[in-house]
Amino acid sequence: MAVSVLSDVADEKAKDRATLSELDRKLKLLNKPAVKSIKSEDGDIIDCVDINKQPAFDHPALRNHKIQLRPSFDLPTEKLDTRNESSQPVILQTWQKSGSCPEGTVPIRRIRKQDLLRAASLEQFGRKPPNIPSASNKKDIKNIISPPSINNTKLKSAILVTQGVYYTRAQGDIDVWNPTVDLPDDYTTAQIWLKAGDGEMYESIEAGWVVNPKLYGGTGSRLFTYWTNDSYKTTGCFDITCPGFVQTNPKIALGIRLDPVSSFGGKQYFLPVAIIQDTNTGNWWLKILPNYDTVIGYWPKELFGWLWRAASMVEWGGEVYSQNVKNHPPHTKTQMGSGSIAQTPEGSAAKIKNVRIMDTTHILKFPEWLGTGSDEPNCYSALYHDPGNNVEPAFYFGGPGQERKQMEKRVSMVLFLLLMAVSVLSDVADGKAKDRATLSGLDRKLKLLNKPAVKSIKSEDGDIIDCVDINKQPAFDHPALRNHKIQLRPSFDLPTQKLDTRNESSQPVILQTWQKSGSCPEGTVPIRRIRKQDLLRAASLEQFGTKPPYIPSASNKKDIKNIISPPSINNTKLQVLSTLNRSSAILVTEGLYYTAAQGYINLRHPTVDLPDDYTTAQIWLKAGAGEMYESIESGWMVNPKLYGDRESRFFVYWTNDSYKTTGCFDLTCAGFVLTQHKLALGVSLHPLSSSEETRRFLPIGIHQDINTGNWWLKIGQNYEVVVGYWPKELFRWLWRAASMVEWGGEVYSQNVKNHPPHTKTQMGSGSFAQTLEGAAASIQQIRIMDTTHILKYPETLGSGSDEPNCYSVLYHAPGNNVEPVFYFGGPGQGPQCN
Repeated sequence: MAVSVLSDVADEKAKDRATLSELDRKLKLLNKPAVKSIKSEDGDIIDCVDINKQPAFDHPALRNHKIQLRPSFDLPTEKLDTRNESSQPVILQTWQKSGSCPEGTVPIRRIRKQDLLRAASLEQFGRKPPNIPSASNKKDIKNIISPPSINNTKLKSAILVTQGVYYTRAQGDIDVWNPTVDLPDDYTTAQIWLKAGDGEMYESIEAGWVVNPKLYGGTGSRLFTYWTNDSYKTTGCFDITCPGFVQTNPKIALGIRLDPVSSFGGKQYFLPVAIIQDTNTGNWWLKILPNYDTVIGYWPKELFGWLWRAASMVEWGGEVYSQNVKNHPPHTKTQMGSGSIAQTPEGSAAKIKNVRIMDTTHILKFPEWLGTGSDEPNCYSALYHDPGNNVEPAFYFGGPGQERKQMEKRVSMVLFLLLMAVSVLSDVADGKAKDRATLSGLDRKLKLLNKPAVKSIKSEDGDIIDCVDINKQPAFDHPALRNHKIQLRPSFDLPTQKLDTRNESSQPVILQTWQKSGSCPEGTVPIRRIRKQDLLRAASLEQFGTKPPYIPSASNKKDIKNIISPPSINNTKLQVLSTLNRSSAILVTEGLYYTAAQGYINLRHPTVDLPDDYTTAQIWLKAGAGEMYESIESGWMVNPKLYGDRESRFFVYWTNDSYKTTGCFDLTCAGFVLTQHKLALGVSLHPLSSSEETRRFLPIGIHQDINTGNWWLKIGQNYEVVVGYWPKELFRWLWRAASMVEWGGEVYSQNVKNHPPHTKTQMGSGSFAQTLEGAAASIQQIRIMDTTHILKYPETLGSGSDEPNCYSVLYHAPGNNVEPVFYFGGPGQGPQCN
C-alpha cells in the first residue's frame, strides 16, 4: 500500500510538472518579447511589442502577410451629435495613466498563469463556448423563442436574423455600463456583429465591450474584439489571445478596462465602434472613439472564406453567456446592458444610437430595414425607439437576468439587426421552403442548375459567376432542346439605329458589377451561381425562378369589362387581361406580325416593400389565343425573393402557357441560350439614374431571326451586343411572330388591386409619370418591325394602367420633331392608393 501511495504521489507530481510545462509553453506563445512593459493601476501589465512580431503572424494563413499600417483610403465619417452634453464618449483606458508605448510597437495585455488556470482548458482559453442550438430537433423551429421581426414578419431562426447581401461597414455608439456577472463562467457583452456564411457554418467579426471575469480575472468593462470562421466551433478568439487580429495602434490596447462608465442618474458614457472593410485589400478595420477617427487594427481577409468579400448580416445589441439560461433554472442573475430592461426611461437602460451601415451604394446611411427581438424577453428585453421630430432613433436593450420564467439552454441574446441583400444565415431545415425540401433534394436541384465551371468569379456585390462550357449550359436540359444545334450568332445583320445623343445627360448603362472582378474565357458563358439560400427563399423548389401564376381579375373569364383601365388604341379597348396579383402600367401596340421590338429603358432603383413582391421595367412580346398565351420578356427588375437583395438586375423571362407551369427568369430553368462570354443574366447593373444626375438607360432589343425562328436578345448603345436567344422549339405561336408588344412596368404583390393595405412597392423611379423628365422613369426610342421588315416607330399605340392612383402612365409627345417618350411608374401606397 505504501508503494502504491508513493506511486500515486509521483504520478500527480509528474502531471503537475507536465501541466506547468504546458502552461509555460502557452504563455511563451501568447506573450511576445516586450520592448517596454507598463504596470497599470488596475492590475494589468501592458507589453509594448514590436508591431511585426505580434501574435497575429503566428497564424498559418498570415505567415507571408504584409502588414497594412493604415486603411488604403479615407473612409467617410459623421460628426458626433453632441447636443446632449450629458452623454460623452469614453476618453481613457486605465493603463494609459501609467505610461505609453513607443512608435513601432503595439500595446498588448499580458496573459498570466492565473488567466490560463481559470480556463476550462488551454485549448478553450480566450474563446467563446460553441453555440448550442435551442431546438433539440433541428427541424422543429417552433421551439425558438421570440424570433426577430422586420415589418412585423416573423423570422424562424434560433438567433435573430434577416437577409442581406453586401455590407462593408457597420457602426454605432454603444453605451458603456458595468453590469453584474453572477456565475464564474458567465459573461455579458454590448457589441456589433458582422456575419456572413452558409447555414450553421458562418463567420463573424465582433467588437464592443464585455465583462468576463473568467477571461480577464476582474469585473470591469473591457474593450474587446472577436472573430470566428466556423461558428465558434474551433477557430477565433477574444482580442489577441490567439493569432488573427492585427493591431496597428500604439496607444490603444485590447482587453483592457474602459473608464469612466455610465451611472444611474449621473453622466452617460458611450463607446463609438465602427467596423469597416477596406475594399482595396479586403481587410476589416476597427475604428473607435469620437467620430470613429481612431484606428485600432484589422482582421485580415485571409482569415475568412465569406467575409473577405462582404458581410451579409449586421447585428447590434447584447449577449449573455451562461449555463443557467433558457430551461436551466435557477436563471443566472448576470445582467445585460445596465441591468435595467429596455423599457425604462432614458439614463437607465443601455442603448446604441447613431446606427449606420454601408452597402452597395457606398453611402454611409441609416438602415432601411430593421428588426428587434429577444430570446428571453422576461429576462432581457429590446426596444427600438423612434421619437420622431428629426431626433435620431435609438435601440434600447438589457435586463437584470433571473426571472420566474425560465427557458432553453443557449447563449441568451438581444440583438438589433439590420440586413439588405444574398448570402443568408439559413438552415436547410428552417422551413423557409414550404415544401420542406430535404437536404438531398436541395443538393439535387443545385446540381441541376449549376453546371461545372471552367472558372469562377466572385463579384464584389456577392454574386458568384461560373464560366460554363457553352455547350453544357442549362438550356440543353430542356426536352425540346436535346437535339438542338446551338446558333452562335444571328444568320443575318439585324438593322440598328444610332443612339440619339443630343441629350448628353442620358447615357447607357456601361457595366455589370461582376465584370470588375474578372472575365470568362472564350468558349464559355457567364452564369450567376444559384446558392442554397436562394432556393430556401422560394415558395417551393418547383416555383423557384418562376413568376407566380396570374389570377384573373374578372370572375367570368370571358368578361373583359372588369379589367381596370385597359389601354386603348384609337378609342378601341384592347383585350389585355388584368390580374389580381399584378399591377401594370404599359404602352402597347397590337397587330398580327411583329418580328422585333426595342427601346431604351430608364434604369432606376425602386423600393420593394413586402418579402414576395417584385417590380420590373421591361419589354414583352406576346402571341397566343385568349388566356393561353406565350411571352418573351427582358429588362431590369428588383426581386429580393429571387436574388436575395434589392439591387436592379438585368433579366430575361419566357413562358408558353401564361406563366402556369412553364418558363422562368434567366437561366433558373432550361430554355434561354447564352452565346457570349461577357454578359451574365440576373446580375446587378450600374450606374443607376437619379433625378439630379446623369440618367442611365438599358437598351433592350428583341429580334427574330426569320431564317431559324429563334428570338435574339441584343443590348448596348446601338444594340450591338448579342446576349443570346430563346429557341423557337419552346413555342407554338411565337415561332412564327408576335402579335402584341408592350413596354412599361409591372409590380407583383398579393397586396394590389382590392387587397388593402396596398403594397408600398414602387414602380419605375417611384414617381408618377406626370412628373416627367428627370423624376419619372421613361422608355425612349421605341421601335418595332412588322411585315414591312423595316425597323420603325409604331403606327398605333395605346397606354393604360391597372391602378392609375398607384402607378400611372403618360405617353408624352412634346412636338417640334422631338421623339415621343413613354413615362410610367408610381409609389404604390399613398393618399389615393390604399
